[in-house]
Amino acid sequence: MKAVILAAGAGRRMYPLTQETHKCLLPVGDSTLVDRMLEGLLQVGVSEVMLLTGYMHDQLQAHLGSAYKGMRLEYVFNERFEDTNNVVSLLRALQGYDLRDEFLLLEADLIFDFSVLRRAVDSPASEVAILAPFKSGMDGTVAELREGWVHDIIPPERQQRDGVTRYKTVNIYKFSHAFAYGPLLQMLAYYTERFEENCYYEKILGMLIYAGQLRLKGEVLGDEAWAELDDPHDVVRAQAIFDGQRLLNQLEYNFGGLWNFPVIDFNFIRNIYFPTDAMVEEMRQKLPDLMHNYGSRQAVMDGKMATFLRCQEEPLILLNGASQAYPILAEFYAGKKVLIPSPTFGEYSRVFSDADTFRDHPDESQDLSARLGSYGLVVLVNPNNPTGTLWSTATLWKWISEHPQVDFLVDESFIDFSDQPSLTTLEALPNLIVLKSLGKSLGVPGLRMGYLYTHKRELHDFFQVRLPIWNNNSLAEFFLETGLKHRDALQRSFVATRLERERMKGLLAGCPGVGRIWPSAANFFLVEITAEVDLEAILRQMLRLSGIYVKDISSKVDCRALRIAVRTAEDNDLFVECWKKCYPLAARPATSAGRA
Repeated sequence: MKAVILAAGAGRRMYPLTQETHKCLLPVGDSTLVDRMLEGLLQVGVSEVMLLTGYMHDQLQAHLGSAYKGMRLEYVFNERFEDTNNVVSLLRALQGYDLRDEFLLLEADLIFDFSVLRRAVDSPASEVAILAPFKSGMDGTVAELREGWVHDIIPPERQQRDGVTRYKTVNIYKFSHAFAYGPLLQMLAYYTERFEENCYYEKILGMLIYAGQLRLKGEVLGDEAWAELDDPHDVVRAQAIFDGQRLLNQLEYNFGGLWNFPVIDFNFIRNIYFPTDAMVEEMRQKLPDLMHNYGSRQAVMDGKMATFLRCQEEPLILLNGASQAYPILAEFYAGKKVLIPSPTFGEYSRVFSDADTFRDHPDESQDLSARLGSYGLVVLVNPNNPTGTLWSTATLWKWISEHPQVDFLVDESFIDFSDQPSLTTLEALPNLIVLKSLGKSLGVPGLRMGYLYTHKRELHDFFQVRLPIWNNNSLAEFFLETGLKHRDALQRSFVATRLERERMKGLLAGCPGVGRIWPSAANFFLVEITAEVDLEAILRQMLRLSGIYVKDISSKVDCRALRIAVRTAEDNDLFVECWKKCYPLAARPATSAGRA
């Protein structure tokens, strides 16, 4: 078997990375794309390769030479690479050379597990297309399957949202000699002569399928890793996908943007049961209008949030995410003596870097009341993050009312997952400030919504003058409007989270290497990990095996621990199954555990 690699394109979407370097010579990990591809071909027994070149032909040939670790390389130059597409490159190869056998056709901007090639080579079918389940963020050509055979190949201009299940073409094919030098060559020559030369060869494949001249088997990938590199962002994603530690580092550095990476997110905490499919569909249908319009001014948005929450409008300020409040609070309370929990959400120790702390631990029933009177501001996170510990609302209200000279900032971002009511539902207290991140409870952190609720007029005015007229976007505004119809579903989502939290706790308790599971009133757990587990190794293995991303928070607490979000039952079962599979690979010998 031979291989044909299409490598003529200039890769302009990859600029500036490809202005002086051929795209397939870009490094991913410790190898270039083309070197990795040739290594994969060797692994499946391919020793003859034809490269269709154009852009930076000399650079590519100088890098590879005429032989590669015993592999015979041949080059076909498409001098018209700037004004034609790969349909012409493939035509040149078939017209000028008789490959004499079946061959693999690949595009040079791919990176993949070597097992992907094995799927094509081992398939009993004569003509094979490697496909992958379509995921959000993918673009390019897709295929429709019927009983395992490709029924249609659909370019981007013909793709519609019609509910049909489609698969992304991976741009790896296997063709027989009879097909390649019969129907394929004839159609390539006819179409490029009569119609156009600036199209992709997959358009020709689609025509041949429609004409009944190609029966193409679809081999759908499972957990095999692959990536297509079209732009510089793809390079970052590919680096991460093929290096577990690099992916962990990249995810920690990004602090978001997870749609770019193949992960199941057990790190960032949101209500996995909300919004409903109906709400998402309403947002999707309204998206063009929302993209083309501003959101309303701050005063209007405050009113809409108050309507959604069924609370007074006067003490409420809608924020562009709760994180917007931290620098303003730090400015307002500058010079004041502050008390915060430890551990807690990192922003509090960052903005109040000189604060005193009290220990937040389920074993301690520490009475804070004796300490409260000496502070200008006391921060309470209820339930706390990352511990999940909870104070009763009645206890907090008692402390706040008994210390009118002390301001209390109570973060209620996770209160909806507990059995306690919000302090905003009780009698107004002028020294109470409630802060809440709505991304957690509403399940839409990307819409950046939170609020500050306070009857402290000085602080309220201090915030208002620091917010722009357009502080929230139109998507967030429409979400609040449509959410009025879905309050019952929201309440059901909290109940579902609590039930699944208790079920998941039982699952985790049966896992090897899991020590104490802290009591949690939120939608996550703080889980202590026993000494024999190499945490870095098991997190890397879980990410590689099942795409599971979870946070090691050992540096924030006084034990080796993970914070694990509560997701759907299916995801939680996968987490436990994956943990059990990876544990033997990450468990250190007893002698090492004793020194840990």
